Amino acid sequence: MDSRAAKLYRASPVPLQHLLVSAYGLRLRHLRYGGDYDRCLEEIRPAPWRSPDESEHAQLRALNQQLRHARATVPFYRDRLPGAPLTDIAELGLLPLLEKNDVRRAGPMLLSSAFDPRRLESVHTGGTTGTPLTIYCDRRTLQRNYAFFSRFQESIGLDAKPRVATFAGRVLLSPGHAKAPYWRRNFAGNALLCSSYHISTETIPQYVEALARFGPSLIDSYPSSLDAIARYVRDRGITSIRPVAVITSSETLSADVRRTIEDAFACPVFDHYGAAEMAAFITQCAAGAYHCNSDYGVVELLRDGHAVAPGEMGEIVATGFINPVMPFIRYATGDLAVRGAARCPCGRGFPILRRILGRMDDVLITPEGWFVGRLDPVFKAVASLTETRIVQDARDHVRVEWVADGDLTPSESAGLLEELQNRLGPSMRIHLVRVPRIERTAAGKFRAVVNLMPRQQRDGPQMAYGRQTVKPSNHSD
Repeated sequence: MDSRAAKLYRASPVPLQHLLVSAYGLRLRHLRYGGDYDRCLEEIRPAPWRSPDESEHAQLRALNQQLRHARATVPFYRDRLPGAPLTDIAELGLLPLLEKNDVRRAGPMLLSSAFDPRRLESVHTGGTTGTPLTIYCDRRTLQRNYAFFSRFQESIGLDAKPRVATFAGRVLLSPGHAKAPYWRRNFAGNALLCSSYHISTETIPQYVEALARFGPSLIDSYPSSLDAIARYVRDRGITSIRPVAVITSSETLSADVRRTIEDAFACPVFDHYGAAEMAAFITQCAAGAYHCNSDYGVVELLRDGHAVAPGEMGEIVATGFINPVMPFIRYATGDLAVRGAARCPCGRGFPILRRILGRMDDVLITPEGWFVGRLDPVFKAVASLTETRIVQDARDHVRVEWVADGDLTPSESAGLLEELQNRLGPSMRIHLVRVPRIERTAAGKFRAVVNLMPRQQRDGPQMAYGRQTVKPSNHSD
């Protein structure tokens, strides 16, 4: 919404807010599902069932088409890309990386001259690790992007446009708002939009009642937003909310949170990875594998500039096919994943990731040089803890922010410190700090680990995620 519409919305009573949200939803529905959407969805439906060889050949054709277009019409790429087509996907690794700072500095030089700038749509990133980016595209690109998401929904047993309850980063009401409803209806989109900023022990029963009344076939949520609601539903044996599936995104989905959500709602959870940059689309299947949608773009996993082997961890570097207005070619996302190996038993021919681990900024670096990610198992022994966040502000110091229903006993505090020390090493200083609430980012996302150290101080020889150690590869790193 523009500023005038936002002011009108904030000043309106709740029933009128429902109508305003629905009017905005009608506009979005036209943008996303009008025009080429149906044709695009029909066109891309068969792609997952191609053989790996067929997928790779089709991907190489799409890649060369995007490279030719970018070199011919995007000033930023004119001297960065080869004139001759690539003969193998692996040759993409010879091209320079595109960093976030490159995007900010390039500005309009990253836009294709083949499109009228007055007819472009803008999409904004959440900016969780710095200044947000503004991504430009045309309506056809938006429609194609939503066709890919609809294909994902169909693959897990949903309609292309299901009845959905969402928990995301929308600011539906002011942070100080003190009474229900903490959600708004989008009648045009058949959606219940739930605020991720107002979930607490006091408000959860009202969210649960609203979900039961609405009866979604899909819940689309940040994992952290749905976790507390799912625990409430599970622990009280509530059976009135039975979606076909839950889709999660934008945060690392832990095994514990997955189990909690599945137990609560008696349905499977499907995680996925995408971004406003529209450079990669990675979706989970019923077998649990993460599939890099090859017809959406190329996903590389790199460490120190080299491709990682199966079972190893690397940074997601993405080259998108669907947005010719602002192409992202070899975009270093800052997100980490583990490469998979064999073909998935689900039958899809797309490349596989074993796990998506989250942001590089969400990793602790010990004085000994170890990289350590989420430490959720440490906190499970203390039942009263509801949320925790670990913040590293120096190479040898972390503070553990915690929220609990009651006070921690001396033995619980001592146990937590001991378990953390065992994982972070004897040189790390650790302080437990009670807080009333863990703040979300501006986009409503929860970050369980936050590293405030300058990036140049983060080099280390090995990376550990919980109890799993990821050894360095055989490359020259």
